[in-house]
Amino acid sequence: MPSASSWPDRFFVEFDTAEACPLDFSDDPVIVLFFISWAYSAEMGGTHELALAANHLKRALKVDVRPLYRYADRNIDTPQDQQEFDRAWQPAAELVACIRTVAEHWEHPDGTLAPLIEGYLHLAPRLRELAAMCDWAVETGGPDAKVRLTFDLENTEQHTPRP
Repeated sequence: MPSASSWPDRFFVEFDTAEACPLDFSDDPVIVLFFISWAYSAEMGGTHELALAANHLKRALKVDVRPLYRYADRNIDTPQDQQEFDRAWQPAAELVACIRTVAEHWEHPDGTLAPLIEGYLHLAPRLRELAAMCDWAVETGGPDAKVRLTFDLENTEQHTPRP
């Protein structure tokens, strides 16, 4: 469990279940946000190591990374922001399949992926934790359970761990 003086809440995982997910990240999950942001940038020619890693996962290793692109900003300033926020819901089962595959490649990288992820080995444990949360949602809410990934980079409030 994280310590009381842990990280700011910047990355959020929500489920459409009747009860709140009892699972949490054991360390700052912002690496997940960074990865999904860079993965999305790869579609537009991004050249950061994480963009190149995502591109390699998609093109060479044939990983369906599309579920990673479904996230939204929590700061709603326009009707378009609200639409993006509402559209960020996706099937938890689809996201879990994607992130488990990415975590597996992260934990056992090929020769191309290994140098790209050297400084980002802490991503795989956060993806495994996110997968466990999605598994919980499917077990609790059924096969149609939905998950929404959102972020708030303006938030600096400290995370309060669950008891």
